[in-house]
Amino acid sequence: MKNNSFLYFENPRDFVCFLMKFNIVNEWKISSGTMNERGDYISNKWYCKHLKEKFNNKKFFRRSVSVGEIVSWIDSFSIMKRVFENLSSNIEQEEFDQLEVCCEYVIQMSKLMRVDYLLIFNKTVLLLEFRLVNDFEKIKSTWTKKKTELLIYKELCENYFDKEIKVLTFAFISLYEYDRSIANIAHIDYNNNQVTFLSEYIRRFMIKNNS
Repeated sequence: MKNNSFLYFENPRDFVCFLMKFNIVNEWKISSGTMNERGDYISNKWYCKHLKEKFNNKKFFRRSVSVGEIVSWIDSFSIMKRVFENLSSNIEQEEFDQLEVCCEYVIQMSKLMRVDYLLIFNKTVLLLEFRLVNDFEKIKSTWTKKKTELLIYKELCENYFDKEIKVLTFAFISLYEYDRSIANIAHIDYNNNQVTFLSEYIRRFMIKNNS
């Protein structure tokens, strides 16, 4: 799985260290606007150029990554950092350090379909997809679409995953948290509740079921 991923981390600590090392999410805001509009702000940032170069050097993708895609990655980085901070307080550190993290995993023989994240713990793999929407009304329909995509990804992965591996899926639909510099408290609260829910999902169905 490592070789088919854009980024791979042996544990969540390495993932967070990567983000801190490159100063990617320290001042990041999940804000309103299109991905390309938001991308204009970071297109000349050195970490944006680093991610783009690293992605293109993988050579198993069809095209160069857009700045809009990089914005969506950083949004998910910000969310996953919160998830791991929450999770680290609710499981044993030995368990936490056994959780592997794959970003932008390419499914074999799928015409280069990619899953946002794979989380791996012993014999359980979680396929995780993210999507940002503008308002509460769009959450349900977007979740349904993403969940359908995940079930397709799951079927494709089960064609070649070890038969003993249990494959789980999770669609994380988030809301923008800032309109320019103005915080949307309702959206922030919703996202944080989803962070807690995903953390508990990982703890209950990945960690404790395999301990």
